[in-house]
Amino acid sequence: MRLTDALLQHGRALEWLTSTVIAMFAIILALPGDTLATSSAFGAFVRMGADEVAIAVPLTFIAAMRMAGLWINGRWRRSPILRLAGAVFGAGVFMSLAVLFAVPFLSGNTAALTTGVGTYFVLAAFDFLAAYRASADAEFHQRH
Repeated sequence: MRLTDALLQHGRALEWLTSTVIAMFAIILALPGDTLATSSAFGAFVRMGADEVAIAVPLTFIAAMRMAGLWINGRWRRSPILRLAGAVFGAGVFMSLAVLFAVPFLSGNTAALTTGVGTYFVLAAFDFLAAYRASADAEFHQRH
């Protein structure tokens, strides 16, 4: 079996994983304390004028809607468009996080990238892959 077959044809575990990562990011931000002040890696968020609530609320909504779409799709096979929308939003969230975590390095404020850059870039790539797979599922269901 090719690696691409394993990633594209089996299950929705990666979609649940990325949805849960978004939800946990939002939950951590919503907890008491000033998470954005804990690390210089969050400097780009602060310079944008974002606070924990401004980030946590939309991420919570995206994660909840995505999980609902995955749950519905698991019960009713002809709803891959919900997964497609969720994966596109997820990829956008993760790519935005990767870029924001790269800003301190790219602007010369730090000497090294944080692990968040690579981690969120990989999560974005897998959500783009999930969007591709969901669009293929949608096309399949339109034909049959």
